[in-house]
Amino acid sequence: MPDVFDTGLRPEELDPERPQPFDTPWGSFSLFHVAGEWRAWQSFCPHMQAPLFGGSTCDEAVTCPWHQWRYSLATGAFLGAPEGDDATERGRLARADVRLGPRGTLELVFVEPPRNVRGGFRDGGLS
Repeated sequence: MPDVFDTGLRPEELDPERPQPFDTPWGSFSLFHVAGEWRAWQSFCPHMQAPLFGGSTCDEAVTCPWHQWRYSLATGAFLGAPEGDDATERGRLARADVRLGPRGTLELVFVEPPRNVRGGFRDGGLS
């Protein structure tokens, strides 16, 4: 049975232009509005834990604000780093499915709880 986390957030309360970060029992995740739907991805970059919700988004990708590493908001795959940057530990973003729950709030559904998702606001982003 999947694990479900109710964000307590209603879609109409969110700004589609600004990712919304929040803590879950599995680490920090952010809601990104992509291709007309909400998607949940880990909040912090696998590279050096920069806040991806503070990065720029374009064409279903997010660019890390610290070192410009790019990740797909469709698949979570690493898309690239600036030329000359050693991207050996590029990682992949953890994600959760997003659905509208019975209370009208967005819920995250973890079919398999994510592993190695770091970060949280209570601990300054590094847990």
